[in-house]
Amino acid sequence: MKDGILRVWDINRETIIQSAATDSQICSLLWLPKTSKVMTGQGLPGNQMKIWKYPTLINSSELYGKYFSHKGRVLDIALSPDQSRLFSVAADGIACLWKCHESGES
Repeated sequence: MKDGILRVWDINRETIIQSAATDSQICSLLWLPKTSKVMTGQGLPGNQMKIWKYPTLINSSELYGKYFSHKGRVLDIALSPDQSRLFSVAADGIACLWKCHESGES
């Protein structure tokens, strides 16, 4: 589906519980268990990663590097087993390793 809508479904009732417009194509999705948030890897126009609070699907932040952000669609995102690092790879041929930190940390 290329409509740019993030949806949470009740698969037993086959109904949408919550939805949010992402303003871009969703290319990848990741559940963040420590924070109970959802991360989307997106395509045009921003080629960014966004973090959404669950279950409200309010966009809580966008992930950009201090000196770098992807120039192509974010095709895949993965979390390290200890949940301290995030890995992203995009259509621009670049792979990034991101350090995760708790809220309030710099």
